[in-house]
Amino acid sequence: MYVTVQKVYGKSKIQGYSKDVVTTRLQLGTTIRYGWTYSKEKFERENYSYKITVKESYRENGKVKQKQVVMGTFHWFDFIDHYVYNDEYFYRKLVDIFPDKRGQIDNIYDKIDKKIQEIQSIESKKWTSSQEYKVHNKHLEMISNYESKKKECDELWGEGYFEQIFDIHMKIMNQQLYEQIPQIRAKKIKEDKEKREYERRSYEEFQKNWDNFYKQYTSSSYSIGLSSNYSDKEKEYLKKFYRTLAIKYHPDVIGDNEPMQFLNKLKQSWGI
Repeated sequence: MYVTVQKVYGKSKIQGYSKDVVTTRLQLGTTIRYGWTYSKEKFERENYSYKITVKESYRENGKVKQKQVVMGTFHWFDFIDHYVYNDEYFYRKLVDIFPDKRGQIDNIYDKIDKKIQEIQSIESKKWTSSQEYKVHNKHLEMISNYESKKKECDELWGEGYFEQIFDIHMKIMNQQLYEQIPQIRAKKIKEDKEKREYERRSYEEFQKNWDNFYKQYTSSSYSIGLSSNYSDKEKEYLKKFYRTLAIKYHPDVIGDNEPMQFLNKLKQSWGI
């Protein structure tokens, strides 16, 4: 058994990555937002593939014959994307055609892997020196920088403003709104402060309600340390209450240990 690799040329054109990244324009009512998309014009790639075959020659009635199993015909870019590999279907074909050579299949796989690595090395060098590779990497870097800047500005100004002002090339598309950035930022700071204040008041209100609840029941027949006043059924209720509140007010959820400490005091006083 041996492995052959045949280079096969195709006649149709093969398109690659886009040659440019272009700005898109979406109007929602009176608001215009700018996005991006890849251009329709694409690079044209060479159209050739590699046919990988496992063969065995033998004599029958004095004539030379041949058995073979085609692993596949793979376009050269498949080797760049690492889409060329042995699968279960190929293994079953080898066993079916060469039933007496099961012990040699691992060796054949090693030979195929070596051929694949050789092709990958050749094609990778060609690919990384191509204009398409350089342009595409430039586009990826530009898009990454755009998305990073968008995320940063969304946090500073609020969502939506960045896409109304800049396009993918960071060109200012709305000069009037761009000049309002200081006011937009000031408004966002005020809203964030009001939100934090609302959350603080909400927490204080929650703490106050819990304090009242605690005082009410520690002054009633259900006093601390008298867990015998609870029936078994009531204890089951209390366990359910505890589990529910423990999930909601766990330190990992709210970032504060105090509510959980208070809840554990209640658990102890309930005798559960």
